[in-house]
Amino acid sequence: MPNSFEIIDRLAARFTRGVLRFRWLVVLAAVAGAVTIGSGAQNLEFANNYRVFFSDENPELVAFEDLQATYTKNDNFLFVLEPEDGGAFSSDTLAAVESLTEAAWRIPFAIRVDSISNFQHTYGIEDDLIVEDLFRNSSDMSADERSRRGAVALAEPLLRDQLVTSDGTVTAVNVVLQYPEKSLTEVPEAVAFARDLRQQIETAHPNIDVSLTGVSMLNNAFAETGVSDVGTLMPIMFGVILLLTLIILRSAVATFATLGVIMLSTMVAMGWAGFMGIKLTPISASAPTIILTLAVADSIHILIALRSAMRAGMNKSEAIIDAVRLNFLPVGVTSITTIIGFLALNFSDSPPFWHLGNITAVGIAAAWLFSITLLPALISILPYKAKQLTGDDRGEKVMTRVAEFVIAKPRQILIALGGVTLLLTALIPTTDLNDQWTEYFDERVEFRRDTDQALEHFGMYPIEYSVPAESSGAVSDPEYLANLERLAEFLRDQPEVVHVYSFSDIMKRLNKNLHGDDPDYYQTPSDRDEAAQYLLLYELSLPYGLDLNDRINIDKSATRITATLGDVDSIQTKRLLEATEGWMQDNLPEWMQAKPTSAQVMFTYIAERNV
Repeated sequence: MPNSFEIIDRLAARFTRGVLRFRWLVVLAAVAGAVTIGSGAQNLEFANNYRVFFSDENPELVAFEDLQATYTKNDNFLFVLEPEDGGAFSSDTLAAVESLTEAAWRIPFAIRVDSISNFQHTYGIEDDLIVEDLFRNSSDMSADERSRRGAVALAEPLLRDQLVTSDGTVTAVNVVLQYPEKSLTEVPEAVAFARDLRQQIETAHPNIDVSLTGVSMLNNAFAETGVSDVGTLMPIMFGVILLLTLIILRSAVATFATLGVIMLSTMVAMGWAGFMGIKLTPISASAPTIILTLAVADSIHILIALRSAMRAGMNKSEAIIDAVRLNFLPVGVTSITTIIGFLALNFSDSPPFWHLGNITAVGIAAAWLFSITLLPALISILPYKAKQLTGDDRGEKVMTRVAEFVIAKPRQILIALGGVTLLLTALIPTTDLNDQWTEYFDERVEFRRDTDQALEHFGMYPIEYSVPAESSGAVSDPEYLANLERLAEFLRDQPEVVHVYSFSDIMKRLNKNLHGDDPDYYQTPSDRDEAAQYLLLYELSLPYGLDLNDRINIDKSATRITATLGDVDSIQTKRLLEATEGWMQDNLPEWMQAKPTSAQVMFTYIAERNV
C-alpha cells in the first residue's frame, strides 16, 4: 500500500503532465489572472500620517486622540531661523520673523501661528491690563527698544527655549494645522506651501538659514521616503536578484521564466492590496522585496532539480515533471509555513505590520501557485537546454565534499553549531528596545537633516498631560494653580526636558501685571475669584487665533501642560514618564492625577507592544 508521500508524488506528476498538456492555456490564464487582480494596484496610495503606525485600540493613541479632541491638534510646522550674525533680535531677523508669521497664516489648514513677534506680551498700567504683540514693525524700533523687548522674551518662560534660545541667538515660528482628513493630498499641499515659504524667507534674508520640521513634515517624510524606496531600492533589488539567478542557473531562459513568476506574484499581491483599500507605508511597501525573495527561492528549487535531471539524461518534459514532483511537497510546505508566519503579524499592535503580513502572504501563495504552473509551462515552451553531466564538474565536486564532511562529522558539527546558537541566544536579554522616530530616516532625507539641525537649539519631542481640576471652572482655584506650578517646576528639573509650557506661568504673569508689575507678585494668585477675573480679562484681550483653547478645556475643568524633550531616546523617555508618574502620586491630590500622551509616548511603547 503506497504511503502518503508516494501519493503526493503521483498527484504532483499527474498535475504537471496536465500543465504541460495545456501549457499555452496555463500561461494565458496566469497572465490574465495576474493582470486582472493586479489592476487593483492603481488604487494604492501612500499614507502620510504617522498615526497609521498605531491601531485604533492602542491605549496611547486613544489617550492622544482624546487630548486633541479636548484642546487642539498637534500637527505643526516648526520653522527654525538661524541668523549668521547670531542675533534673534536683530532688525533683519525680526523682519524675517514678522514676515514669516504673517505669511504662515496662509499655509493650508493653519489655525494658529506662534512666534516672538506675535507673542501676547502683557503689562499693567495702574488697573489696566495691556496686551500687545511683543514685536510689531520692528524695523521702526530703535536698537534699545529691540534689546528691551528681547530681554522680555528671554525672561518669559513660555518663550525661552521654546521659540527663542536662552542665549538669544536662534528663534522659531510654530504653525499649528487642523487637517480635515478627507484627502491624502492635504499634507503634501501644506508641505509644498511651507517649503515655498521657507525658500522665500531664505531668498529675502540670505543671512538666515531656515530649517523646517514638525509633525506635518514627519508625516510627509513617511510618504516621500516610501515612494522613493519603491522607485529606487526595488529596481535595484530586482536587478541584483535576477543577476544572481542568471549566474546560478546559467540560463537566460530560466532567468526569464523566474522573472515571470516574480512579476506576476508581485502584481497579484499589490493588486489585492489595492482592492482591499490598504494605504502603503515604508513598512508595508517592503512586501514586494520579500515576495521577490521567496518567489526566486521557489523557482530556483524547481529549476535546479530540472537542470540536474536533464544533465542526467532525461528529456525536457520528463525532467520538468520529475523536478516538480521532487519539489512539490517541500516548496508547498515551505510556502504554507511562511504564509502562517507572516499572517501572525496580524497580532501586532501596528497596522502597517498587518498589511505587510497580509500582502506578503498573498504574494507567497501566488508565487507558489505560479512556480508549479506558470514556470513549468514557460520552460516547456521556451528553448531551455542543459549540458550533459561530466565527471569534471567543479560545482558538483565541491558540494559533494561538503556533503561528505557533514555526513562524516555530524556530532561535532551539531555541538559546534549548538554552542554558537546558545551563546547568541543568551545575548538576547542585552537587546534594548529603543525608538527615536526621527532616526527612522537616513541623513539623506531632508526631514532628518532639518530636525537634527533644529534639535541643536530646541526640543522636538513633546509630552502632554491634561491635568484635571476638582470641578468645572476650578482651574482658577489657588490650590490647583499651586500644584500645577509645582508639577511644572518638577518637569523643568528633569535632564531630558528642554521646555515646559504650563497655564500656571500665564497666571503668574497676569498676577504680576495686575499688581502694577510688582515682581513680588510673580506667583500664582491666592484668591480664586481674582484669578478667574484675571483669566477672563486676558481672554477678552487676545486676538483671533491666539486664544487659550489649546491650553484650557471648554468648561475650565482641566489644563494642558507640555514638557518638550530634547534629543532623547525611548529609554530616557520611559525614565522620565516613570519618574513623573511617581512624583504625581506622591505630591498631587488624587483628582489631579494625569496620564502622559503624545506621539513620543506612542513611539516609546510601540516596539514593546509589537514584540
